Amino acid sequence: MNIKEGHILFLLAVLLWLSACQKSSIKQEQEGEIVYNITYVQNDLEKFTTDLLPKKLIVRFKDDNIDMEIDGFFGLFNISNIINARKKTNITYLSILDKKFYYQGDFNEPAVGFGTIAKLDVKYVNSTKELCGYEAKEAFVKLPDQDIPIPIYYTSAIKVENPNRATPYSDINGILLEFYLDVSKLKMKLLAEGVYFKDIDDGHFEPRKGYQRISRQQMEEILDKLME
Repeated sequence: MNIKEGHILFLLAVLLWLSACQKSSIKQEQEGEIVYNITYVQNDLEKFTTDLLPKKLIVRFKDDNIDMEIDGFFGLFNISNIINARKKTNITYLSILDKKFYYQGDFNEPAVGFGTIAKLDVKYVNSTKELCGYEAKEAFVKLPDQDIPIPIYYTSAIKVENPNRATPYSDINGILLEFYLDVSKLKMKLLAEGVYFKDIDDGHFEPRKGYQRISRQQMEEILDKLME
């Protein structure tokens, strides 16, 4: 092997390492954020190709609080579900252009917009695989309109109490690292690409100003209209 070939192989190795799921080694594993890559396994929308749809989900966690956030349509759309464990609040915020709305549900109520799937039956197995530096546990769930159970992966190593409270995966007491969601006419696969332990501002979990309160039905109608 000549020097030039060696340089090329080295660069390829670096690129593969950078593209792999990353786990931050700084700070204690008590607060931080997880970045998920979104791929679309089904798109029944007539207006939008998957190229225009959101590509990332960010989950922030601190003191058993959870903030799940998705941006889309070049920053013109944002939906966030925020669980404040101390205040026992569960609020979904939706902004589209200059319009801002929020819906406050019961503490254990599924979030608006993060899935129309009913609570899933989970079958636990003993298999694992490594994701983001964690030995992720495997489980199987059956999504609507699918006869064959599909695998999802989670870890209990990140200490957040009931992190999936507002999702169809509420029975899993662990951080999901690979899973699926239904949102309106979309079926999404979410795969963690990085777990980063860092300081998270308490303000992420506090009520936001400038949002109009609406009902769950109204927010779902807005989302359905957007996804026509």
